[in-house]
Amino acid sequence: MSVQSSYQQALPYFPAPLQKPLSRIPPERAAQIQELRLRIGRKLHAVIRGREQVVTGSGLLTAEPADGITVSRQLLDTVFQNLCSHSLHSVQGAVRQGFVTIAGGNRAGLCGTAVMQHGTLETIRAVSSINIRIASQRTGCAEPLVNRLGGTDACGGLLIAGPPGSGKTTVLRDLSRLIGMQRRVCLIDERGELAAVSNGIPQFSVGTQTDVFDGYPKAEAIAAAVRVMSPEFIICDEIGGEAETEAMLASVHTGVQFLASAHAGSEQELYRRPQLRMLFRAGVFRHTAMLSSGEQCGLLRSVSPVRKELP
Repeated sequence: MSVQSSYQQALPYFPAPLQKPLSRIPPERAAQIQELRLRIGRKLHAVIRGREQVVTGSGLLTAEPADGITVSRQLLDTVFQNLCSHSLHSVQGAVRQGFVTIAGGNRAGLCGTAVMQHGTLETIRAVSSINIRIASQRTGCAEPLVNRLGGTDACGGLLIAGPPGSGKTTVLRDLSRLIGMQRRVCLIDERGELAAVSNGIPQFSVGTQTDVFDGYPKAEAIAAAVRVMSPEFIICDEIGGEAETEAMLASVHTGVQFLASAHAGSEQELYRRPQLRMLFRAGVFRHTAMLSSGEQCGLLRSVSPVRKELP
């Protein structure tokens, strides 16, 4: 399995006091980094295999907090402004959802003080924490799952689940590559993480017969894909909302097959979610695949047929 990390594409968003030590991390070690976490008044952390390690001024990763770089208010504000390209208004919609997608398919999660208007979240001010999730293409990581299911043609009707940070997006991306080399695929990339499209060109390998709906809300993209692109497979990340559930239910009898992901720590949690139960009952998904997290991030834990009798 080969690994293509977007770590280097995240570095320009950091000011020099943070960028220099981050650039000193050896490439083979940097390629393993899943997240870079910044919290005001605390040390800069890198997450590898689910474990946080402190980044030192010389680019070492250590468990000793005393050796790390402290993130000041000024440093964090500079990172935030860089993430927004110094125009908060231009990314207001994304900030309202708590994240900004940046170069290479990397995603910056934001934590701070909510600004409410008429009972609705308007924006975030006084950002206090930033978590930059590093996108990566792990070519071949989906092959064990494909083999378990009996080939790419048998992958339709698949729901991939796991806790946050378990590698669901990475596995979906590789499934798109594998299936999209043989079949027509529409990849719904609402947050720009799956394909990392730049000037209309995916920066990750997602399949030669794959068409990418970049930045579209999932529900609108699913309807448009079925209407105008004649896909055999539709792939989308992190489902569970009412709008995309309705769009999938409306498309289930058109012959298209879905592959998607959802947050869940166990198979039992999947069956407790009302929107997913509707999709299971309608036959949108035939199998569920559970991924491990932490030290075993991305490891295929189980593949199971959807239960005929829902609990």
